[in-house]
Amino acid sequence: MPSSEAVRVLLVDDDEDDFVMTRALLAEVTGSIRFRLEWAPTYDQGRALILEGRHDVYLLDYQLGGRDGLELLQEAIAAGCKAPIILLTGQGDDAVDRDAMKAGAADFLVKGQADAHLLERSIRYALERRRIEQMKDRLLALASHELRTPLTAIKGYALTILQGGALAPDALETECLQSIIQGADHLTRLIDGFLDLSRVEAGRAIDLVCEDFDVRAMVDEAVGIAAMAARRCTYVVACDEGIGALHGDRYKLLLVLTNLLSNADKYSPGGGEVTLRVTRAPGEVRFAVEDHGMGIPADAHDALFTPFHRVRDPRALDIRGTGLGLSLSKHLVEAHGGRIWIDSEVGRGTTVSFTIPARTSPAPQSA
Repeated sequence: MPSSEAVRVLLVDDDEDDFVMTRALLAEVTGSIRFRLEWAPTYDQGRALILEGRHDVYLLDYQLGGRDGLELLQEAIAAGCKAPIILLTGQGDDAVDRDAMKAGAADFLVKGQADAHLLERSIRYALERRRIEQMKDRLLALASHELRTPLTAIKGYALTILQGGALAPDALETECLQSIIQGADHLTRLIDGFLDLSRVEAGRAIDLVCEDFDVRAMVDEAVGIAAMAARRCTYVVACDEGIGALHGDRYKLLLVLTNLLSNADKYSPGGGEVTLRVTRAPGEVRFAVEDHGMGIPADAHDALFTPFHRVRDPRALDIRGTGLGLSLSKHLVEAHGGRIWIDSEVGRGTTVSFTIPARTSPAPQSA
């Protein structure tokens, strides 16, 4: 932001004395950044102004009459607010601090402890982080476009050959072409997955395109994709009879399964079987991917679902990966209202399980 432009700040606080104090603190700030402060004295007025999107940063008091700033923070982010939001409280509270950060706050300040320097730095850092996030979003959008273009061409040429013509492919060539098409579709889903993870990190919801789909057909497709890339393992499916249909985003759940199957193969240096179990439980369908690989220490299970985390095991040093698969899978499962967890023992193998709320409709009939 050019230094000649004032940073537009909105304070949502039901105490006019706090507005006067904040205005005085911002007036003390020296340097190239100038601030223009506006005030909303109620929750509803603050929400209306936030939704207008005219400000560069928002300061929300935690106590807003019978409601609180944390609720307003969550509502603003859910409505698509892009500007950074800083939560203010009258006294320090570690629980509120953690809840604010989890909900997407850029910072958390105690009003009695915030001088002009601390307030200016908090706003400046929040704006810089937002600028970096915007650059990352543009880079991801550009990268996804540049990757999609050749993938679309590859799939298009393969479909053209597969659909016949003067040189109709034989059986082997048909199988190869189908694998190319399937691989191109999988890479496209991976690109979408990275974009979804970026949205989650920015505090935005994952977009789901839900439909009724045949669970067994999705499972078979996931195993087919994984088998094409498998280096060590073979795959076995154990699926309850009459598993039926689910209502959800088929392609995002397919990505979860292929991520888990790929991990099972990568972290099984000795090879062997990987079993994908699908069972129906009351109110849900449970998926479990079981391997007999190196296993994971119990104290590392939760950390595996954080972005870029890799297994800290000398045997895994040569295993390539981004450390994003499980983090993305967790967000996709939870977006469906499900849960995901790990059971593992070092040297014995790993089982990653997740559930998706069930639906009672029968599986779609094949044409």
